[in-house]
Amino acid sequence: MRRLTQAGFNLLELMMVVLITGVLLGVGIPMFTQFTANNRMAAATNDLVTSIHMARSEAVKRRTIVSICASADWNTDSPECDLTGGPAGWLIFADLDGDVWVDAGDTIVSIHGPVPDRVTFQIDDDSLPYIQFAASGFPRQAAAGTAISNIQLCDDRGDVATGNTTDEGEIAAGRWLQIGATGRPQLYRSREAIQGNLLGGC
Repeated sequence: MRRLTQAGFNLLELMMVVLITGVLLGVGIPMFTQFTANNRMAAATNDLVTSIHMARSEAVKRRTIVSICASADWNTDSPECDLTGGPAGWLIFADLDGDVWVDAGDTIVSIHGPVPDRVTFQIDDDSLPYIQFAASGFPRQAAAGTAISNIQLCDDRGDVATGNTTDEGEIAAGRWLQIGATGRPQLYRSREAIQGNLLGGC
């Protein structure tokens, strides 16, 4: 009679597979989580910077005041500015009288929804959630109150290093965006800049 053999794993081989799988998961999951968080922060920052550049260029092109403002009802047929703060999307619109309010005759240029819940915005304590540009492309202040000049983007990681470095130094999880005197946004990513910025770090 022929002897029948059955292929399979013995106990030692099975334990080695479990060990290797555990190591791969232990290393891979944190790296994937970090990668996802970095991409989420980069996307939110890029969207905001793009909107600021758009508002500035539209002000120059249209030769009129253009405002960016927070909007809680951004997804309705007639979105309005909400200067009380809180999680919101934002509007870019030609603000003919510069009152940071969408009036008849004002033209909405772009609408953006809220950033992911895990990314938060922080602004100067004495400012309202809007940015406004004159026809020259320079920032201006509306009668409503002080416009944003510093924006800090944070997530639940705080000011930790992401493991990446540039000429600036270690890259932090958060971002700091400063609106310069000419209206151009300046982005800071290093831990040193984030921790020492005007808003006190994440």
